[in-house]
Amino acid sequence: MNEGNRVELLAIPVVAVIFGIGALVFFAATKGPWAWIVLGLGLLLVLGLTIRSFSKRHPHMWDEAPPDEVVPPRDDAGA
Repeated sequence: MNEGNRVELLAIPVVAVIFGIGALVFFAATKGPWAWIVLGLGLLLVLGLTIRSFSKRHPHMWDEAPPDEVVPPRDDAGA
């Protein structure tokens, strides 16, 4: 598959999201303070869900690493 087209087509949803956020900001500016609170909470929720989705899709190395070995305690009392 041609990877060049995939990168260029990714710009379309990115621009749509940016324009959508701009539209929400303009809407909140016309409605009052309660709209800013709802918009802020909604954007935080969407951001959290996005981070959770990406973290499940792309696990990190430390998530898959075996646990550290337990070091046996030193016996200095007998010396």
